Amino acid sequence: MNSAFFKLLSVALWVTLQGCTTYANFSGDYRSSLRTRNYEDALAKIEKSKKKSNSLLYMLENGLLNHYQGHYALSNRYFAEAERLSDQLFTRSISTEAAALIINDAIRNYRGDSFEMIAVHYYRALNYWYLGLPEDALVECRKANLKLNRYAIHNGQTSYKNDAFIHYITGLFYEATGELNDARISYLHTQDAYAQYKEAFNFTPPNRVKEDLQRVDSILNGGEPDMRLASLNVMPFLQPVGDGELVIFSEIGFIPRKVQEEIDLPIYENDIKRSKGVKVTAVATEISHRHHLVRPIGDVEYWLRVALPKYETVTPRTKSIRIRAEDRTIQTQPAQTYAAIAKASLQDHYPGIMVKTIARGFAKYMTYRQAKKENKILGFFTNLLNVSTEIADTRSWVSLPHNIHIGRMALSPGIHTITLEALDTNGNIIETETFTNIEINPGQRTFLNHRVYQ
Repeated sequence: MNSAFFKLLSVALWVTLQGCTTYANFSGDYRSSLRTRNYEDALAKIEKSKKKSNSLLYMLENGLLNHYQGHYALSNRYFAEAERLSDQLFTRSISTEAAALIINDAIRNYRGDSFEMIAVHYYRALNYWYLGLPEDALVECRKANLKLNRYAIHNGQTSYKNDAFIHYITGLFYEATGELNDARISYLHTQDAYAQYKEAFNFTPPNRVKEDLQRVDSILNGGEPDMRLASLNVMPFLQPVGDGELVIFSEIGFIPRKVQEEIDLPIYENDIKRSKGVKVTAVATEISHRHHLVRPIGDVEYWLRVALPKYETVTPRTKSIRIRAEDRTIQTQPAQTYAAIAKASLQDHYPGIMVKTIARGFAKYMTYRQAKKENKILGFFTNLLNVSTEIADTRSWVSLPHNIHIGRMALSPGIHTITLEALDTNGNIIETETFTNIEINPGQRTFLNHRVYQ
């Protein structure tokens, strides 16, 4: 009994310490460093959370922080490693899954949510574009589309079936390099995907998408060629003329964090009896239906407490971005909503997460019952172990923005100073950022992204 006691106590202590040092516990201080743009401090905090099960998150956070610091090649190396890890983990590890059923989901290797791994290609594409490698940027867009197809096959019926934003920037990149047929296809996919966004996320797409498709269609159908953006393919012997276009991606706020919520579910004597003849998941499914019961039905054998992830509710102060250049002023429009996608994704998977969590908790309770029969002290410490190891998996890529806006402005060729003003819901300026030496070339697109943390 003493041997069993010390083994249980050791495991309980180890798992409890692991729970106290989960990735999510670092996110508050980590985000505080990001808000002040103290990226070196943020990187140091990420180092503290580094462990094998969080390797993917470590790569994602480092990739994004290096992107914001202008270390584009290094950023892509981190993102490339993140892709490699994600592909390895896409097929579940049997041993880790089995351990997660016994202990908790937070000990598994984090595999990344679908929308997170698509966001990687957005940042990698920008990195390559800034490095002067537009073809490599387009490769990232194609990889994202292939990955979306794979997710569509394996993820089943989920709200996030497609990514309108990645299709949109793919179209903008294709058109900027004169590949109009590919641009047209991307804009068509953009329209379809934004139609899904409207239904799933109540999201209104940018108003320029329809215009972009019509413009490319007109050129491909023999209309007047747009020498600003199509000259590479239509009439390559002529130099681009006229204004260029500045395309700004404004990344706003923080994606909601996952937090832990605990719920209590009644276990009846009949559940104990049924568990001897059916799979524990069948019992767990029935127990999960009691989540919203006002009061238990009949005598309760045991109150089962389970820990589940949920997204906190958070809205950034910034409502939109006003862009000033020369004597021109425009306001950005929403183009991506990571907050809504993340919440819908968790909601889609929530029933399965709940059943698995209940099944694990129920199995732990049955172990406790058996241990208690053998020895009350052993039963006590078994129950202690069960409680200490019940931790929700609250990991996520916490430095992602809440949403992304797009702003597009035609500008004369030359060097420009661009002023970006973050506006709240009342139109008040809450933050200003100025970019100098922004070069606009005749008939070409210049891409720029920036981050507003408020």
